[in-house]
Amino acid sequence: MDSEGKCGLCGIVSKLKCAGCQLIYYCSSEHQKKHWRAKHKNECAKPYEIVYHSPETKLTRNEEIGRFFMATKEITKDTVLFSENPLVIGPKWNLDEYEQRSVTVPCVGCFADCCLGQFCCEYCRWPACKPNCPGLVNANLHGLECGILRFGRPPKPGDDPESFFDYYRYDALLVLKCLAIQIRSPDLFDQMLNLESHYEARKSTRYYADTDERTVSYLFRNFLDPLQKLERKEGKVVLKVCDRKTLHKISGILEVNAMVIPLSNGREICGLYPIGCMLEHSCMPNAFYTFDCSKGMKLTFKAGRDIRKGEHLTTTYTHSLWGTQLRREHLKTNKYFACKCNRCSDPTELDTFLSALRCMGIENEPCGGFQLPIDPLSDISDWKCNRCPVQITHDQVNFLMSKIGEEVDEVMGRKSSVKEFENLIHKLQNFLHPNHFHLLTLKHSLIQMYGHFPGHRLSELSNEVLLQKLQMCRDMLAIIEVLDPESFRLTLYAGVILLEQQAALVECNRRKLYTKKPGTESDVGTENTLNEAVQCLVRAKSILRNEMGTQQGKKLMEQIENALERIATASPKA
Repeated sequence: MDSEGKCGLCGIVSKLKCAGCQLIYYCSSEHQKKHWRAKHKNECAKPYEIVYHSPETKLTRNEEIGRFFMATKEITKDTVLFSENPLVIGPKWNLDEYEQRSVTVPCVGCFADCCLGQFCCEYCRWPACKPNCPGLVNANLHGLECGILRFGRPPKPGDDPESFFDYYRYDALLVLKCLAIQIRSPDLFDQMLNLESHYEARKSTRYYADTDERTVSYLFRNFLDPLQKLERKEGKVVLKVCDRKTLHKISGILEVNAMVIPLSNGREICGLYPIGCMLEHSCMPNAFYTFDCSKGMKLTFKAGRDIRKGEHLTTTYTHSLWGTQLRREHLKTNKYFACKCNRCSDPTELDTFLSALRCMGIENEPCGGFQLPIDPLSDISDWKCNRCPVQITHDQVNFLMSKIGEEVDEVMGRKSSVKEFENLIHKLQNFLHPNHFHLLTLKHSLIQMYGHFPGHRLSELSNEVLLQKLQMCRDMLAIIEVLDPESFRLTLYAGVILLEQQAALVECNRRKLYTKKPGTESDVGTENTLNEAVQCLVRAKSILRNEMGTQQGKKLMEQIENALERIATASPKA
């Protein structure tokens, strides 16, 4: 039941709360604005504080953390912690190779899909969805960098197609946008440069070399050198700070701090949020964030569960369904820190065994145990069986995981058949724990193939395969219950499983009714099966409430609503 209180301005009983302190109620947004300006602006208390680590303080539990948010009182689940507008948004800085060579590109004004060479900005000639796209003149969007892009010489129709891919490098555009912030607001530019870039650490990595060629040299060659030449000629300075080191620092800032924003059209862009990027990482976080595409990609952080006083506010910067080695490697490579959270410190990953390998036993006689890292926080730890004395080296583990990863990527990366998925799962079960994250990846795809692929529609599945699909759904949900018990990180992943579990239950119910002999009493088992199916859909609707800003979330919710309607229509009337 929603709580109520008296409006802070007029005293009328109301349900709307202040998003900051969650203590003051309002009858309308207008009264909230008036009360904020008159009084509440100076008294609104956030339920947390920023703690800065220094040699003198003992408040932080981890000296690697420079600053963090700490709860100053109990925070209830779904409390809005803060909202923030982006400092800058733009195309992803880390495009995949296929994205770098795609003729379907994001409009520089609004990021909608458009075709390379169809429409463009009339000033800089970069692709746009239409000539009058409002984003082209928006100072927070394309207006930020358009003046600099005008110094380029874009390819012409009939030129070598390769020249188009070489000139329109969208992964360099966000770096240029960040550089251009200084024209509009030197203070914001300084704020951005104060974000962590790990410049010195990056200099010895392949990311630095890639950035130097693909971003830094590209921007100078096409736009910044011509601009600086004109600056010298005219005796005017447009970009006071413009050198290779600054561009590398900006690239590092984006690599470490930029957040991926999923758009409603399925495309992803990146945004830089100075406050949002301060939250500490944990593989079992207590907070999550959403983006509001209708309000300039506004970021909102919420409490994912009840948070105790004194807890650090945490979010996650890696994939929750990766194994510990892969998560920690990703964080070290891209975020430059080693995670030591409770999940990473536990060889079993909270008893999920998400990274465990089957023990081959002594003299190829399997003992039924599983190999686990002796020290999960060490990159070179050997692994030991939890049942027998057999140990294997980290080199052996890395070799095995590399080969298995290649096989999984190969099957997932093309239009593989149901049989190919089944065969690979059967093969890998000889080497991996049933809960291993590679098997979860394959099973999550297979449960969707069962019921939707030609020759494998629900009605065409054997009873054995149908029950296998149902069991896989239940097994995966059991893992999610441990890794995301409050359902705020793996919502889309879990939503798909719940939808597929419901479909399997409904089909099981249909077959029970079909085989029931005429004249017998109502089968209690069929009723329970249908109730479980409805419960799956109700739960899926509940956990998807924060995914309505994404195309995947909306599409999944529509499928869930349709499934509920079908069950209601098919159910006998009371």
